Amino acid sequence: MKSIVTFFFFQFLTFALIAQAKPSQRKESVISKYNLEVNRDTKNRITTDSEIDEMAQKSAFNFHYSVFLKSELGNKNYPALLQAYQLDSTNSELFFELAKYNETIGNEKTKREFCKKLQSEKFTAALREYAYNTLMSVETNGILVTYGEKDTYPIWILQTIENLRTDVKVLNYDLLVNSSYRNRIQNELGIKLSKRYSQNIDILLEVAEKNPSKPIYYSLTVSHLVMKELKNNLYPTGLALKYSKTSFDNLLVLKTNWESKFKKNHLIPPENMESDRNMNLNYVLPLLQLSNYYKDNTMKLQQERVNNTILLLGKSANKYKQVKSLLNK
Repeated sequence: MKSIVTFFFFQFLTFALIAQAKPSQRKESVISKYNLEVNRDTKNRITTDSEIDEMAQKSAFNFHYSVFLKSELGNKNYPALLQAYQLDSTNSELFFELAKYNETIGNEKTKREFCKKLQSEKFTAALREYAYNTLMSVETNGILVTYGEKDTYPIWILQTIENLRTDVKVLNYDLLVNSSYRNRIQNELGIKLSKRYSQNIDILLEVAEKNPSKPIYYSLTVSHLVMKELKNNLYPTGLALKYSKTSFDNLLVLKTNWESKFKKNHLIPPENMESDRNMNLNYVLPLLQLSNYYKDNTMKLQQERVNNTILLLGKSANKYKQVKSLLNK
């Protein structure tokens, strides 16, 4: 079965939004990771050290947190992060970073505590549903590669707090850049990865390319540089893309997941936050394939329903014209 429809794939990438948090609404006197400019494709920081240092001078919290924010992705200064947390334990944007830290060192108990904090502070109904449907897109004992904040911590919450789909191993990009974590994961999962990389983003390619016999899936939020490189071997199964070197009949899996496994109570409610609406735009890519499947199999009613959902998702995220143009191709 053919993988991602190439035309839809590249057109989708022209307006799809990577699942990253919106700029913080906190007071300007408090430094925020959400106000730093980064390259969405590689996560390389664009904001300069001097610009961060200017904010760092305003408080002890800002100073320690800025040291953490300036540190390299593969060697984060976690002692500085822990010091910032001691100074302000109510700052919710630190919770995900601290959950990642405890995942890195294998401290499941403390990671769970920060997942609880994230659940109470940032876990919307729409995010929970998105995370649930992402997990339902992955086969038993699958390996799911995630890229950002909102495609990772909601899944961790479901797994650690609700004990849901704990068979799925989540590999977050930020963590994979850490060599010690990478070594531990290789041993635990029996996967192969290089010791060093000229570009961090190459790690995401190698998870699949060096382990073709493993059930590797990518979140739809993963860098489009990776998707473009692997596109001939990626198959949408819902809110994840399965990597397969051999032909894979993804359409029946996609149909089953959408019709029987997915929850759809928070796809387009008006009360959804803007970030949730942008996140839900990721449904468009798999639903475009599903629409074609219904059309090819003369399932007119099902096609009309999916097409209506696609248009509503586009409208909700202020991408109606772009989505409609894809649907009319």
